Amino acid sequence: MSLQPWMCLPFVLVLLSIAILHSFFPSFWKRYGAWTLSFLALPTVFLTIYLSSKLALRGFVDYVNFILVLGTLYKIGGGLYVSGTPKANPITNMGFMLGGALVANLIGTLGASMLFIRPLIRSNRGRKNSTHVFVFFIFIVSNCGGLLTPLGNPPLFYGFLAGIDFWWMLKLFPVWLFAITLLISIFVALDSYLFLKDPDFKGPLISEVKEPFKILGKWNIVLVGATVLALLAPELLPAHWGWWKMAVRVALLVGIIQLSTKLTPQQIHSSNNFSWEPFKEVALLFAAIFATMPITLEYLQQRAPFLEIDKTAWGFYMLTGALSSTFNNAPTFAAMLSVASGLEKNYPIIELVNNRSLDEIILMAICSASVFFGALTYIGNGPNFLIKAICGSEGIKMPTFLGYMLWSIFILLPVILVTGVLFFI
Repeated sequence: MSLQPWMCLPFVLVLLSIAILHSFFPSFWKRYGAWTLSFLALPTVFLTIYLSSKLALRGFVDYVNFILVLGTLYKIGGGLYVSGTPKANPITNMGFMLGGALVANLIGTLGASMLFIRPLIRSNRGRKNSTHVFVFFIFIVSNCGGLLTPLGNPPLFYGFLAGIDFWWMLKLFPVWLFAITLLISIFVALDSYLFLKDPDFKGPLISEVKEPFKILGKWNIVLVGATVLALLAPELLPAHWGWWKMAVRVALLVGIIQLSTKLTPQQIHSSNNFSWEPFKEVALLFAAIFATMPITLEYLQQRAPFLEIDKTAWGFYMLTGALSSTFNNAPTFAAMLSVASGLEKNYPIIELVNNRSLDEIILMAICSASVFFGALTYIGNGPNFLIKAICGSEGIKMPTFLGYMLWSIFILLPVILVTGVLFFI
């Protein structure tokens, strides 16, 4: 299949429209965003089908699996409610950050963000300076925390679909531990300074403080394990089942969403202000991305040996990071995976589906960069805008698009650069 560079243009335009229109022209995006994405994506869908129906089918199946896992984790996170609200201090806030970073690997950064953001808001209600708490929450819980399993972050789940072993990502634990420890240390230092400068802080409402600390909707915790099984079980089926493995996974995930809906009391959804509306927007964005992505990925894999890029682990770390923060980390991860799999290999290597493979150290760099750098901008990862919107609805003054980048450039960027130097040079 001979591909031309112009065939990648719709993919680039989709990412640019998300980055520019969504961020700087929200009124236009709200009215015409779906039409814009459809206009860009549909011709590419027909072109992909014409060139290779198998490639088009694989892209569609990947999207269905991808969005169903996100939806399942989103639903599970929305069905868990943490009651009891301690008055915020640097130690309790550190607990929220660390707990969120750990849980993100079980229910995804999206699910963990949904679970922890409202208790954190209640705990810090009334502080003179609280913006930094929620900026660091995006850094740690909504992004960097979810590095250790395919459930943790959208790009990592795409990697699982591409053939990366579910448990392989635990090899990234030293990278995760270093980055999270450094971020939480900086947060505690800043939070302690601002906490001491706010002696009049009275904390959350008395009724909220008096509630006992407990997790409601515990059946959803069981469903987290069921989600892991839904991802792994189809791989135990005979190889000749082919696409039926995907069908089994889809059926199991849909069943888990239905179970969560049945088992979760409506009161919990009300307390969490749970709604499918934010997720619908995420699903639309990724539909356009996945529709235009297959041709681009195939072209990148064909052209990989001839691309003028730094083909070391550090080079992939920086390139993946730059693109993840500029566009979005999931499509960037997929693109870098294709580029890396088209290069000459050294050992040890990781085998992927469709007879692809790549160096393990480069894969580690791509995984780490896509997760970490996705926190540099609001558009880098799905939960970022969601947290900004939730905080805004609660009266918290969040930074603008450029204001947030000032936080990330001066605090987060040095952390992830030091991490990259330590592990990938």
